[in-house]
Amino acid sequence: MVGYSHRVQIRHVVVDKEEVANLLKGFFDDLKTHKAKVQSMMKLAEKYSTCFSKDDGGNLGWLELSSDDPRKLNYAPVFENQELEKTIREKIADHSMKKEEVFGPFKTEQGFHLTIISNSFGGDFIPNY
Repeated sequence: MVGYSHRVQIRHVVVDKEEVANLLKGFFDDLKTHKAKVQSMMKLAEKYSTCFSKDDGGNLGWLELSSDDPRKLNYAPVFENQELEKTIREKIADHSMKKEEVFGPFKTEQGFHLTIISNSFGGDFIPNY
């Protein structure tokens, strides 16, 4: 039966300097709850991020990670920055990026990113790519 899927919503802050990204990472690491991290990510993205997503609290959108639909073996890119999306998909698949943690900083052509899984929808993640 087709109908199962697992999706995650990704938010991020992207800055030009690695030193700034490291300072922000230290700030996030000191926060105790997922809610506090997401709320802080949203506020800091609006204030400091160089990405157009800053106008929506750093929201990059939803990524479908797995599905029981056999027609979905590969997923079309969702994010404008495909290098960023590829890194996020890989890090979720190898369990380096987890929902309760801010991941990064890591560099793309756009700058230095800090990312968080702000929401998820569906069952347990089972990668199929």
